[in-house]
Amino acid sequence: MLKLYNYKNSSLRILVNQLFSDFDLAKHKRIFIKPNLGGRYPIIKGENTNYDIVKCICEIFKENGCQEIIIGHTSLLNFGNEKYDFETLFKKSNFYNLTRNNKIIKFLNLDKTDRATFAVKGIRFNLPKILETHFYINLCNLKTHMETAVSLSLKNQMGLLLTNEKMRMHQTDLDKYIAYLGLAAKPDLNIIDGRIGMEGNGPHNGLPKQANIILCGDDMVEIDSLACLLMGIDFKTVNHVRFAIEEKVGSPIKETQSDLFKDYRFNFKPASKCYEKHNLRVWPNKACSGCIFTLNDAYKTIRKNPIKFIKFIGKIVKDGKIDILLGKNTEANAACYSKNIFAIGNCTRDFAKANNVDNFLIGCPPSKKDIINFLTKNQKDDQ
Repeated sequence: MLKLYNYKNSSLRILVNQLFSDFDLAKHKRIFIKPNLGGRYPIIKGENTNYDIVKCICEIFKENGCQEIIIGHTSLLNFGNEKYDFETLFKKSNFYNLTRNNKIIKFLNLDKTDRATFAVKGIRFNLPKILETHFYINLCNLKTHMETAVSLSLKNQMGLLLTNEKMRMHQTDLDKYIAYLGLAAKPDLNIIDGRIGMEGNGPHNGLPKQANIILCGDDMVEIDSLACLLMGIDFKTVNHVRFAIEEKVGSPIKETQSDLFKDYRFNFKPASKCYEKHNLRVWPNKACSGCIFTLNDAYKTIRKNPIKFIKFIGKIVKDGKIDILLGKNTEANAACYSKNIFAIGNCTRDFAKANNVDNFLIGCPPSKKDIINFLTKNQKDDQ
């Protein structure tokens, strides 16, 4: 089952009703909704699941006799000063408004819920037990992503996992693990909200892109391959989608079907492999949010300190182009880097040793203070 709806000339309420037209809603007394709340504040439009579509889904199920609606998420990786715990995520997303005078709708902190272990390809995923007892709706956005090309229904399931499992995925083989996760957890329905999506350097530095579409389907591979097609991205080049096809997580959209959706195609600007400003380039390289956001916090602090910022800018002026590397996948892009490399975090250790990179900073992740000293004083790590 695969559907696409045009939001431009319709109301959200009508569209959401159509999403569920193939389901006997009265049959589903308990549902679980997994939104995408991975953005850090301030949230960019298209980055997080919108409150209004969650509200609509809850209202429709409630009207059809649903007895329990659970909205769940894990906390985000937090190594800086900002709080990204479960409570903060839901309060800042306005989702708590759904529970006012409403005993049916509840929130579930997936950091603390009961879990069951699923083994896939020798890998253990500890998944919330609620997936076994509730009608599971996987709700995400139409979004490009710097590390995985796109962030759609397959990628959205990472929010089911605990912090140590998310970090393990980044430290080993992120794309394959996303595909394997799709074998362990199978949503009953996937919804991709593309009313306002995100293009460019998503998921946190992209640009809003109005596409006015909503997709739904029960096959993650099928719906993600269609979403890629609509964004102007060849799904065969998106590694985690390709691996999911190979592992028979689902089936991609057929070529004969693609013409049915040609009027809804949008040219989304693809994500780059690095953030680039002047002569400074930062390469995420499949890094987890720990290093990415600690580096981001460190840079914000440097910007606020005139002396440190002058030292930092002076280094760029003196040395020419500078590359800051994060993540495990650095070796794949070795030819892309300049001679002035700063390798941050334990995941870059092997690359630093193999390529005689002196500027290596240990840590998983390093502290903000250590990163500031590393970038402004060029202190070498002896370990």
